[in-house]
Amino acid sequence: MGTRFSTSNALGATWLAGVVATAAVAQAPAAPLRHVPNDPLFARQWPLDNQGQGGGAVDADVDAPEAWAIARGSPAILIAVLDDAVQLDHPDLAPNIAAAGRDFRAGLPRETAAPREATDRHGTAVAGVAAARGDDGIGVTGICPQCSLLPIGVDGVDNVASVATADAVRYAVSQGADVISLSWGYARAHAPPADAALRAALEAAAAHGRGGRGTLIVVAATNDAVDNCAGPTLDLAALDSVLAVGVSDFRDRIGGSGYGPCIDLVAPSTPEGKTTLGVLTTDRTGIDGHTGGDYHETFGGTSAATPLVAGVAGLLLSLNPELTRAELQQLLEQAADKIDAANAAYDARGFSRRAGFGRVNAARALVPNVAILVTPAAVHVGEPFTVTVTASAPFGLDSISWIVDGLPATLHERQVAGQVVDSVTFGGVTLDRAGTFVLTADARDRRSTSPLPGYPHAASQTGRSATAILTVIERSEHDSR
Repeated sequence: MGTRFSTSNALGATWLAGVVATAAVAQAPAAPLRHVPNDPLFARQWPLDNQGQGGGAVDADVDAPEAWAIARGSPAILIAVLDDAVQLDHPDLAPNIAAAGRDFRAGLPRETAAPREATDRHGTAVAGVAAARGDDGIGVTGICPQCSLLPIGVDGVDNVASVATADAVRYAVSQGADVISLSWGYARAHAPPADAALRAALEAAAAHGRGGRGTLIVVAATNDAVDNCAGPTLDLAALDSVLAVGVSDFRDRIGGSGYGPCIDLVAPSTPEGKTTLGVLTTDRTGIDGHTGGDYHETFGGTSAATPLVAGVAGLLLSLNPELTRAELQQLLEQAADKIDAANAAYDARGFSRRAGFGRVNAARALVPNVAILVTPAAVHVGEPFTVTVTASAPFGLDSISWIVDGLPATLHERQVAGQVVDSVTFGGVTLDRAGTFVLTADARDRRSTSPLPGYPHAASQTGRSATAILTVIERSEHDSR
């Protein structure tokens, strides 16, 4: 049965005139809280907080300061960096290094993932993006500044199909890795036997890691703008067991990395070979690094985008360690920003072959988040319309609702079953007066009855409302016949 909303009862005919003013108030919530760390180079870390550095677009970032007002990570959450090596005693990484790890690269395996060659520097940069120590008064901060790091050495280069890499994945799981970051390509041109071993290890980690909740495996799409998901040379990104990440730049433009239906998200970085602002992160100290200093200013590509997403997942698990792998991925995708819409061409479910579900947003992922769609957007008086509200919440959803701003009697709410992402469609709704109406969505999570201090357990408490506009047209004499 449909729902008829009357605007002409006790509120009187003056209500409609006031709806615009009421909507304006509803559209100006308090600004979200921010935590700005004391790391001296933070102001240059535009993927975390883009203030227009170097001509970039303000807010073309992951909203890190807003996320850190909610969570800054936990030492109990372990991010495994499978790469060439990580400098264990780097002053901005050492406090977060959980263990020396293990080196699975060709040659004699070692019980440490510390660099052994002058060229072993990529993993140190990757680790800094994910979890360089924040608020320590030195250098930079990672997106998950209090998460733990597990470095693991692997031969992660194109066309290397190594059984040892499968062993490295299993080792990460055995050490309790919650998230695995893989910033390297793996083109499976001929599907050799080792490829099957790696694929099996990844699938097992995704299904059974973290005591059965599943380990989230975040992998880099290619730095070439080619389809990663089809054809004779399928990349690692094409596997169903992983979350594949492409690149958006400092002006929120997509492109410059692999694409296709297997790409899940993009993250702010510097597209390979493009003259845009680089990503600032940790570097091997001294002359063995990318530079002569302790920090690398021009890191980029999917190598930087991937650990950024892995670190955001670490923040989510710090908030709610009970989340499954599938729930983590759902939250990251649902909360992503739909950037560069003209080039992305998002479909009805919000997915793009060029940008996945959009640019990762840490702050939106950490709190109840809503989206609202009204169809059709224009109806006649008394003609039914449909409202669909999609919501996410790290602690699971309790209810989803919407209201016509300024008219409490129109509150429409439905209890849901506690999933972290859910969608409710309210059909057959009508309004009996012409005008332009603002519809605002809300959602409550399951912790709202026993709230955490300072945590917003409803989307309306986050400072980020979701609205839709509905135009109701007076019926003409011809329409009423």
